[in-house]
Amino acid sequence: MDVDGDGTARVGLCVSAGHALQSALARLTWLIGVERTGMNALRVGIIGSGGMARAHANVLENTADARVVAVASRNAETGQSLADDHGATFYPNSRDAMRRDDIDGVIICTHNDSHGEIAQDALTHGKHVLTEYPLARSIQEGEDTLSLAASEGLVLRVTHSEVTSAGHLALREAVANSGDLMLYAFHRLTPGRGARPEILLNLPVSGPPAHFFIYHIYAAVDLFGPAEWVEASAQYEGLREGGRYDCFVNTMTVGFARGGLGTWSWAGGVATENADQHERIVLTDATLTREGGRWLRSTGDGTEDIATVDADLPSKHDLWVREALSGDNDQALVDGRVALDAIRVSLSAERAMNEGRRIEV
Repeated sequence: MDVDGDGTARVGLCVSAGHALQSALARLTWLIGVERTGMNALRVGIIGSGGMARAHANVLENTADARVVAVASRNAETGQSLADDHGATFYPNSRDAMRRDDIDGVIICTHNDSHGEIAQDALTHGKHVLTEYPLARSIQEGEDTLSLAASEGLVLRVTHSEVTSAGHLALREAVANSGDLMLYAFHRLTPGRGARPEILLNLPVSGPPAHFFIYHIYAAVDLFGPAEWVEASAQYEGLREGGRYDCFVNTMTVGFARGGLGTWSWAGGVATENADQHERIVLTDATLTREGGRWLRSTGDGTEDIATVDADLPSKHDLWVREALSGDNDQALVDGRVALDAIRVSLSAERAMNEGRRIEV
């Protein structure tokens, strides 16, 4: 979704759907065709050494315009192993890696509570940034990080996939052709607790589920813009003094500034055999429903599939690398504002849970 509730999402609502889609595709096509003559490969440092760090490094291994030159991690064993696998230099902390002049950009794959701090350190040292979501653990930290990217003229991207998703582009067009938003509704119930519940189900480190499930919020913010207010509630079973817990329920209601409501409910680690997820968008002229990985558009005249846009879109890694090499951060800042508006929702929800009241965003 788009950050200031204004980037691409607002475009889709203010101009014709066809023009908005054409503009988005034109920009991505331009990035795909960026002239590479004379460009060196982007030299990348990986911050972190867990599963996501390894996944990013493996992707870059197959990216012609980028190579991994450094790995920084507090875990010397996994960090050194990842560095060895990619012929990179290992550092026991990210600050030492940031000071290398031959690193052009970093990918941040650490715990949620460190994303903003590490991103700011990287930007201060002239590095482009691709960070795992969420953008930051506090709204102020997110605002400062995005402002720093703008002032330094650097590319800051968060790993939300909607920007390079043909399915999301098609959904945006369908929304723009279906009237005004009345209700966005999302529900998820799962027995899962994550691969590392001691980190994920940890309020100080990962935030509440409304925050670590930020990717469920980003898409709605991209489509419907920023929130005006947030209400939320939470229940945690097995909650310990340090903030760890065993299972959870989070609920959240949002009033969008442009009109319409959004509701989210998450339940995790609960007694159920199979995960269950529903997503619906009720607009004045149609209802859009996600079923089995595809979107349907229903009106009084019947129901039809929302066809995926036929477009050769770059991956999020290719997009970041090409923007960094070209020095063009305009669209990254637009998308960054969406990521910022998304955490304004999730972190306002955390305040609403703690204070038991509506929070004005």
